[in-house]
Amino acid sequence: MPDSPIARSWMRRHRVPFVAIAVPFLLWLVVRTMQRQEIGLEYAFQAMMAFQVVTMVSVIVLGAWFLFFSGYSMKRRFSAVGLGLAVVAGFIALVQKVEFDGQMTPIVQYRWERNHDEILSQHLQQIQPATSGADLKVSASDSPFYRGFKGDGSTAGIELSDIWAAPPKQLWKHPVGTGHAGIAIAGNSAITMEQREGDEVVVCYERDTGREQWKYAYAARFSTSEPMGGDGPRTTPAIADGDVYTLGANGDLVCVDGSNGTLRWKVNILDDNGATNLKWAMSGSPLVVGDLVIVNPGINPENNTNQGVAAYDRKTGKKAWANGKYGAAYASPQKVTLSGIEQVLVFDFGGLGGYDPKTGAELWRYPWETAMGMNSAQPVVVGADRVFVSSEVGNGGAVVEVRKDNSTWTTKEVWKNRTLVARFANPVFTNGHLYGLSNNKLACVNATTGKRLWYEGNYGNGQIVLNGNLLVMTTEKGKVVMVAADPTEHRELGELEVFTTRTWNVPALAGNQLFLRNHREMAAYELPKR
Repeated sequence: MPDSPIARSWMRRHRVPFVAIAVPFLLWLVVRTMQRQEIGLEYAFQAMMAFQVVTMVSVIVLGAWFLFFSGYSMKRRFSAVGLGLAVVAGFIALVQKVEFDGQMTPIVQYRWERNHDEILSQHLQQIQPATSGADLKVSASDSPFYRGFKGDGSTAGIELSDIWAAPPKQLWKHPVGTGHAGIAIAGNSAITMEQREGDEVVVCYERDTGREQWKYAYAARFSTSEPMGGDGPRTTPAIADGDVYTLGANGDLVCVDGSNGTLRWKVNILDDNGATNLKWAMSGSPLVVGDLVIVNPGINPENNTNQGVAAYDRKTGKKAWANGKYGAAYASPQKVTLSGIEQVLVFDFGGLGGYDPKTGAELWRYPWETAMGMNSAQPVVVGADRVFVSSEVGNGGAVVEVRKDNSTWTTKEVWKNRTLVARFANPVFTNGHLYGLSNNKLACVNATTGKRLWYEGNYGNGQIVLNGNLLVMTTEKGKVVMVAADPTEHRELGELEVFTTRTWNVPALAGNQLFLRNHREMAAYELPKR
């Protein structure tokens, strides 16, 4: 009988394992509900980490209970615990590496899968030299900077077809060194940054074949203490007047001759400005404005030298100016025009600021603080004097009006909500509407009112490139999806599977050639033209 003394005794004795199993199970249900129903999303990340910790504790509690308090015979106790330890040890022995996606879901790589370092080493041994030298003459359809010419994810020069009668043509695909760097395209070359063992390497590939034209390597390696961020450089090179500018994960700002990779100058912006590195490394790509290259080294919180934003002479590497009292974040400096004034937009630890590119003077500031300084997604200009800003779920997104009246700058919040939470997936803007990935889905938001018009799909934390009225999107799982930039409905127009592993790197679209990579592979495709 269920209510017999024996049954009651059995239940009392097994309360601990019931609780140890029930607690992580219920916490998992809570996390999944939060993610799917968008309830308390600002706490979903912490809840997922809590679930992982609670699960490990529960396993330990179960083992201890069974061994010391279960009441079973010693033979059964030690046999069961031994079996459990053998299973755990066997699983650990089979695991080569664990990574996490943007929702903190583990991605397990097993030992029978080929190690990426071995794959890369074999590829580098077999690599064939390029058939042509590097020519970095920039055309209107190229993508020489982070997120294109304007830094806003838009492209020009060639209109893509909205119909894929056949899958896009693969030009090439091969392994690359690890890292979350982007790709800059100019002339006949595609340039990125990779981690190859103990070196950060600037690599110039032949655009049509993927063969190496040149490389420049220097000793540097950033490694995280946890598997979320990963190792290696994070930024996109900048190409200007035949030179290439790169910023490494540890703060090495490098200028090389784009024709052959010869070093012109090198400076560490952290050492030079008295700053300390970020938890997940320097991630802001260098910005070329006139004769300057502008970066965001941030500060040392213990000894603030007020040099959070710095500009260097492009030819000599000599510091031209440095100013700013805020720490760096993970977004990149961006040249914009607001209220008729050209300026450098910096999304740092303290929020959004506008800087005079010639003098470094801070023109205005809009506070936007996020836990752990996770200001990562690029702000987007959505009008003559308006800019959209977004970061983690707790902050949501907002449109800010930035105006200059006579000599006074003012900022005013136009709207703020959670209709588009960009995190580190950069949104784009066209025809009065914002399109961006938010909690794994693609959202279309009216930039004037903040109203969300549709919210569809399951794309993860990917990236978007805008071509006319087409969104060319890389998903977190390595697919390319083309979606119509249509505020009336969500329409997928084409889909292509490229990678099978986590993909966060920002792609580049130059003409009708799409260049994309993750921390293991790089590829180029030819998309149908209109």
